[in-house]
Amino acid sequence: MKQFLIAAVAAIFVLSSCGGAAPVPPTAAPTVTVIPTAAASLPQPRSDCASRYTSVPEEREAWPTDGWTISTLEEHCLDRAKVEKAVWYFEQDYATSSLLIVRHGELVYEKYFFPFNKPERRVEIYSITKSILSALTGIALDQGQLDALDHKVSEYFPEYFYPTTDPRMEQVTLRDLLTMSAGFVWLEDGEIEARWMESGNLVEASINLKFQDTPGQAFNYSSAHTQLLSAILTESVGESLRDYAQRNLFSPLGIPSKDWNWGIDDQGYYLGGWGMNLRPRDLARFGYLYLNEGYWDGEQVVSRDWVRQSTSSQIAVAPGLEYGFLWWVHPADGLSVFEGRGYGGQSLYVVPELDLVVVVTANVSGENLPGAPDPAPIIYEWIVKAVTDE
Repeated sequence: MKQFLIAAVAAIFVLSSCGGAAPVPPTAAPTVTVIPTAAASLPQPRSDCASRYTSVPEEREAWPTDGWTISTLEEHCLDRAKVEKAVWYFEQDYATSSLLIVRHGELVYEKYFFPFNKPERRVEIYSITKSILSALTGIALDQGQLDALDHKVSEYFPEYFYPTTDPRMEQVTLRDLLTMSAGFVWLEDGEIEARWMESGNLVEASINLKFQDTPGQAFNYSSAHTQLLSAILTESVGESLRDYAQRNLFSPLGIPSKDWNWGIDDQGYYLGGWGMNLRPRDLARFGYLYLNEGYWDGEQVVSRDWVRQSTSSQIAVAPGLEYGFLWWVHPADGLSVFEGRGYGGQSLYVVPELDLVVVVTANVSGENLPGAPDPAPIIYEWIVKAVTDE
């Protein structure tokens, strides 16, 4: 649910994505336990991956349905020294619990940070849940449970529209929910959200929020958008959204029901904007599905058209930062990067042109509250730039 969308974060991200000055670690080498200590023994990264690995989904040979193929950074044309600089930052300032890098469909780097040092441990992905909800919306459209995005919220929950409801709520569509542009007065993590959380009925409370903009005109990040969408999707598919997700999304990817959890509200609707727990390797599977435009080992799990729409700019957020359908979208030196982002330093970062998926999860509890900065600038500067393809 929680999400950083403050001017400072946007400014930091814009700086890195536009090739501005990046932070420089101290001259001392990072403390890393997953590589040999002698620098001379490290293999050199290759630079011929573009000619050795296909990026056409239908031509791929290895799929991680039964588990990831383990490889190395060097074999997939990444410079280990640069990646380890990213690790240094995550160890110092980010309360990071895991870092996974997937290139060309193989797991080339995996590190779990103390005390979260078990690959099988599930982690709270916070607002990355929204990007998974976007996939479920696309699947419902593909299967005909939804037929268009111009349907209005009032068609699904007329019982929550009262004489005091802002008349602009009658105009809010599914598209507005997907692009965070309903027009609500809202500040994530603020008093309005706190009252909404305590309302006892999140759908009714969402419909009766105050408005500050005409629907569809301006971006304002709000988890109320995705709770409405979750409820509408549940009514549309006619079953538990968790069961729907398991059958149509997670099972095809090889993720069993026992390996993930999802929170639920007082009315029985799953939490559209947060509350999902996944293993980092399974989150990487979801990113790899989107890297392959919804295709997975002979099956089109999510339509290519929906993936392309979702991960393309649908509405402006700030200079250098845009939003699709519950995905963050931003250019980085001409690359088309999209990201699922969660409160406290969670990131699912996908770079199709480089055939690259990066997962970062963070511990958001106890002394680590309120979490950590958005890791995207570090991912871009030290992992994306570690690719050595010629």
